[in-house]
Amino acid sequence: MKKKKLQKILYGMIGLALACSLGFASHATKTDEIDRTQDEIDKTQDEIDRQQDEIDKTQQEIDETKNRQKKLEDAKADMEAYLKELNSQYASISEQIEDLNRQIADKEKEIEQTKAELEEAKRVEEKQYEDMKTRIQYMYENSQPSFLQILLEEGNFAAALNKANYAASIAAYDRRMMENYVAQKEAIADKETELEGEMEALDELHASIVEKQNEVSALAKSTSGKIGQHVNDIAAAQAALNGKNDTLENQKEVLAELIAEKKRLEASLEAAKLAEINASLGNISGVQTTGTDNASYGAYGASEDEVTALAVLIHCEAANQGDAGRLAVGAVVMNRIRDPRFPQNTIMSVIRAPGQFSPVTSGRFDLVLQQDLGSVSQACFTAARRAIAGESNVGNRVFFRTHRNNPALSGLIIGDHIFSYTWNFAPEEGTPAQAEPEENNPPEENNPPEETPPEETPPEENPPEENPPEENPAEGEAPGAETSETGQDAGNPPETQ
Repeated sequence: MKKKKLQKILYGMIGLALACSLGFASHATKTDEIDRTQDEIDKTQDEIDRQQDEIDKTQQEIDETKNRQKKLEDAKADMEAYLKELNSQYASISEQIEDLNRQIADKEKEIEQTKAELEEAKRVEEKQYEDMKTRIQYMYENSQPSFLQILLEEGNFAAALNKANYAASIAAYDRRMMENYVAQKEAIADKETELEGEMEALDELHASIVEKQNEVSALAKSTSGKIGQHVNDIAAAQAALNGKNDTLENQKEVLAELIAEKKRLEASLEAAKLAEINASLGNISGVQTTGTDNASYGAYGASEDEVTALAVLIHCEAANQGDAGRLAVGAVVMNRIRDPRFPQNTIMSVIRAPGQFSPVTSGRFDLVLQQDLGSVSQACFTAARRAIAGESNVGNRVFFRTHRNNPALSGLIIGDHIFSYTWNFAPEEGTPAQAEPEENNPPEENNPPEETPPEETPPEENPPEENPPEENPAEGEAPGAETSETGQDAGNPPETQ
């Protein structure tokens, strides 16, 4: 009987050793898988960062192209306004030239008429001169009798006087007409000179205005060419802008795919870590308690920036978890400052610790902190100040995660979160594990049941470990942990939302 009992104990120990060895092998395999997945996540994040840099570079090029296009359009508008002014000047100059042409034509007609009058005056002068010469020659050749002779010839004093006066009148008329013709000729000549001077002045003004018109025309032609070049440059800029916009859209699609891939990998990592935790717990059902574990610690001297940072983290992790849930998350951060297992001793160093809080890892924490601080409620700020003042409703627990779909976890449940002293959420010290169903409980070895006939004895099952050894993090370093943006634990990767 004792020999048989010793054999059973020996077989049980061998089975337990085999299970442990298989468990360790399985654990090593799972750890390798977790490490590989984490490496893939890191590589994907690097690719996301590179792609984001490319997007930022493309966006900068788009902005520069838009600015260049805007400058070209402004320059084109200025050129068009200048061309409009030149066309107005050209039209005005054309009107001046037409007026000058009319004046020149009128002046030419006036000069022609004056020349004709001058020619006529010359002809009359010459005729008068010839007539006068003929009369003078006649008078010279036929010398005039004296008045006494005329009187004797006429026999009448009055008739003689009339005849003498007539001869004198003819001579006076010739002199007067000669003088008039000479004066008229000189006046016409002066007028001709004056008209020719005016004509010369009009010609000079005409030439000057025509030269100005040519300058305006050249400027208008040059401006039109520049406008055409600006139109081409604007079209080229628009084509480049369209191409860069297409590139930007493609880059954004690639970025979206990378982000989706990262989320998939994070979900895979979460599943692997959850499997590792569950494997380390074996078949033990976790001991879960609800309520609070209130404690009061010394206050921490926080700056306003630290208060804000903690409030933002609480917002990202537990905005919808009520006052107790928000305070619990804040208390975890403060507990880590007090816990010697964690090297961080400030709020920001705890929050920024690598791989501890998924809102920080995903970038949501910084996005809210820098661009959306107004979305953080006063309730989150109140919870942050309460935690900083030393208030805790989770005792000195330092890990939390969502407890749905994790029946094997042990810890204190507040809202959607479960809080623990250990990263693997093993049963807390001094708290017995929940009893397994009757058929799964192994017989107590110190008081085994009475033996039964072999054919009636059911096969014995190896009991699972009630509290597997906790994996200790490296000295001074917290185990790799993340927290989801909806409040997952700080000791495991986030669940996919």
